Amino acid sequence: MKITAAEIILAHRSNQDGILSWTPCWVRLLTDEGIDGIGEIGLAYGVASGGGPGVAKDLIEAFVFGQDPFDIESIWENMFRNSFWGEGGGPVITGAMSAIDAALWDIKGKALNMPVWKLLGGKTNENLRAYASQIQFGWSEHDAVNLVAPDAYGDAARAAVAEGYDCIKVDPLMIGRDGARNFRLRGMFSLEDLKFYRARMEAIREAVGSTVDIILELHSFTSKSGAHQLIDLFSDLDIFLVEEPTNYANPLAHQALHDRIGLRLTAGERFYTRWGAAPYLSRNTVDMVQPDFGLIGGITEGKKVCDLAHLYDITVQGHVCGSPVATAIALQIETVIPNFQIHEHHIYARKQVNRELCDVDLQPVKGRFEAPEGAGLGLRLTDKAYHNADLIKIRAS
Repeated sequence: MKITAAEIILAHRSNQDGILSWTPCWVRLLTDEGIDGIGEIGLAYGVASGGGPGVAKDLIEAFVFGQDPFDIESIWENMFRNSFWGEGGGPVITGAMSAIDAALWDIKGKALNMPVWKLLGGKTNENLRAYASQIQFGWSEHDAVNLVAPDAYGDAARAAVAEGYDCIKVDPLMIGRDGARNFRLRGMFSLEDLKFYRARMEAIREAVGSTVDIILELHSFTSKSGAHQLIDLFSDLDIFLVEEPTNYANPLAHQALHDRIGLRLTAGERFYTRWGAAPYLSRNTVDMVQPDFGLIGGITEGKKVCDLAHLYDITVQGHVCGSPVATAIALQIETVIPNFQIHEHHIYARKQVNRELCDVDLQPVKGRFEAPEGAGLGLRLTDKAYHNADLIKIRAS
């Protein structure tokens, strides 16, 4: 079997159904035996998605066409070592590598009529605990809103728990008093700000009671001094994990914070390859790691990062903020690894505009997931994935 053609699909889902600036990008590889596979570049959010298609095209033309899709390790190593830029990491090039890699695994699974998780070693975890992610945007299948009042945070948390979730994640800082997103959160906070953030978190804890876990999301917006203030402020609210308390530019900042506080830290969505994750894992800077399998280097590299985390007794939650393809990829790995902790179910994953992109609707039941049983990743893109999308088609010469 040889890879003979490819499609790169960059969807534009802006301002629909509460999803803003949403641009999932998929790579679809086709073979001379009629078997195809899909993968996703993990740049659906933020400002970088436009770079993914061009890099994916370059990598496919240079290293993928004419190859046997079963030679996954060899193809990955060639993309990493021989592209020149691969060894530097970064979200655009490793994102493109990740999508290509996942598509190869999808082809392999379809060719062997097995789900990818069976090829990776089989199920260790039958039932995957999930959490309701980003409830500062509410918790609805319909419109997403920027919540302001503390009571609204409590209502959103209560809605998630009513659906069976026993863990929720919230960023209590992201939405300002004016309802706009707030990205200027560096330095130390005033007492007035701290009281406002405290009121939101108190409302959540009161709404969900004492048996539901709360993950404090900080999105790397805070400095270590401000993060330290917040962690002290919320220390009596039984916070399960503190996510991304500061940025990744200086691993020692995370390390210093981890060494000074009594709460568990987690990070990892902006790790690229095992070399990017290693400084955090080897120093036990995080208690749970969150690789995005659409950015870390795909299924091949993502599984290695999970295994490396296991060496240091660190648990794993895949970062999932993409289309159903991203969810399927994460579930394939999470059901296999013995150090799985919890699965992220983002509010965007609930939106119809996202759910209609694939032929399988991956949603948890009472806050629990099971990995897809279908061959490969267990799902395919629908025609709606191509609607209003930029499409690049290439063939081997």
